[in-house]
Amino acid sequence: MMKVEQVHGPKDKTLQVYELESLLQCDSPDVFFQHGFSRDGRIIVTCAPSRLDIMGGIADYSGSIVFEKTLNRAAVAAIQARHDRNLNALTLQEDNILKRNYQMSLDDFYTDGALKSYEQVRKLFNREARTDWTGYVLGCFFALLKEKKIDTFPHGAVLVIKSDIPMGAGIASSAAIEVATLTAINYKYQLKLDAMEISRLAQIVENRIVGAPCGIMDQITVAAGKRNKILSILCQPDQILEHVQCPPNTSIIGISTKVPRSTKSTAYIDTRTAAFMGLSILKKELGWEKLEDNYLCKISVDEFREYCEPILPKKIKGSEFLDKYGETVDTVTHVDPEKTYLVKDRVQHPIYENERVKLFINCIKNAEQFPDRTTEFLKVAGALMYESNASYRDLAGLGSPEIDGLVNIAQKIGEQGGIYGAKITGGGEGGTVALLCYGDYSTALTQLLHAYRLAWGIRTETLSGSSPGAFEFGHIVWELEEAEPLTYF
Repeated sequence: MMKVEQVHGPKDKTLQVYELESLLQCDSPDVFFQHGFSRDGRIIVTCAPSRLDIMGGIADYSGSIVFEKTLNRAAVAAIQARHDRNLNALTLQEDNILKRNYQMSLDDFYTDGALKSYEQVRKLFNREARTDWTGYVLGCFFALLKEKKIDTFPHGAVLVIKSDIPMGAGIASSAAIEVATLTAINYKYQLKLDAMEISRLAQIVENRIVGAPCGIMDQITVAAGKRNKILSILCQPDQILEHVQCPPNTSIIGISTKVPRSTKSTAYIDTRTAAFMGLSILKKELGWEKLEDNYLCKISVDEFREYCEPILPKKIKGSEFLDKYGETVDTVTHVDPEKTYLVKDRVQHPIYENERVKLFINCIKNAEQFPDRTTEFLKVAGALMYESNASYRDLAGLGSPEIDGLVNIAQKIGEQGGIYGAKITGGGEGGTVALLCYGDYSTALTQLLHAYRLAWGIRTETLSGSSPGAFEFGHIVWELEEAEPLTYF
């Protein structure tokens, strides 16, 4: 029997950590060791939560303020050194059965002794559909090398990922895996990177290796979030403004529609592309100094109405735009000459959303500060959520019928049932709806889930609670009783 000693780590572990620990302590751990860890060397364990986007959504890449909280779902990464230069990535299912196993060499990142480009490494991971998931994990090693956070890795490693975050639900399952992996590598190789550096690296992995043109709000929330606090982030590019306390008797939860969403979808990419096309037009036509750092959300709503709306085209073909303005400043999207883009609407959404986020945060802070007026402020906050959801659909051109169906049910149940607001969370065409609730909303929640199932034939999933961000969680070090220390640890 192998014993595991917790050398260092947090007092409260997640279910996933307990399951891994129990697996190592079981009477027959060979099922695990034959594909994963060896019986020598330390194991470092990190944990990164999922997140619920309350307000801000896809406006992050336009420089909006976003308002995010951690959820009680998490991805756990366990890393152990190897004696060779191989990297081995494994994922486990809920029953601890091996789901995926992929192995490569650190040497695969080089050509004739020189580091490959991001484009070359993306192709390396995406050459087969069954291997594209490895970019989220092993791509972290390459990003650390490419961004000069480490000169060279002295040895290979095995990384085991275990997550209970539903994929495609719009609650940052990929960011959690990236941040958990990077944090594990950070502690293993004593790189001394902070939460913001880890967040930036995770976004690079997502954008340049996986190929998803997301903003940075997911990675920051997952890395720097705190249990039972809501994180306010100014995405210009990545400044944490404050951690906000949720008002008493108030809950913000997620309801998964079970409709997959993705930031790699064509609709999401086209929406982002059009927003940056609008930025290019405004920079050239207005010449405003405030736009030099490329954030649309530096434009106020009043400025948009007076100066921007009159000159932005409702739609423009990609070829016409390229002839007049050239490529945009966005490094992760490209204008397709054959497509027609709805520019004005795609620009309007983030500018108006940024204003809504500011008002929403003030409502939440006031509701917490003045408990006798909580419902008064929550009504205003809820109205902003419904407005945001409509803008996401009508101006950003995203969402789904199922999302709107769930939001409409929530709005019909309303404040008398304890539901004050609802909107889509994250970026994409499906995913999760965020609910703003007050008091005892259990009966209303049951009604909502039942009505949604009757309308769409889909069983939903409730996502609630809160957990520490990756850096608040820290890390755990396990020593295997039979192990001899590796000389290079």
